[in-house]
Amino acid sequence: MSGLAKKIQYATKYWRLAIHLVFKTKHFGVNNQWWARQPSPIGWAWYQIIWGLLTVMPIVRNYQSLKVRSCIGWMPQAECEALFGNKKG
Repeated sequence: MSGLAKKIQYATKYWRLAIHLVFKTKHFGVNNQWWARQPSPIGWAWYQIIWGLLTVMPIVRNYQSLKVRSCIGWMPQAECEALFGNKKG
């Protein structure tokens, strides 16, 4: 399987986690269920998400955080390397 095909495969597998970490949603992350009773403690309110989109930098920082968090145990190391090209060591 080519590198692009692997990236697409893993991106479709983890798209909810990516949206949650980049946009800091309250109900779309840890459990991947918008109806979950317990909101994510890192979740932003809707107006904070809009502000982050308008000012861009918070979203860029959240994406960088997504890469780091994903590669320290939120997904298997091989999948992290396939998505982001990061290798430990």
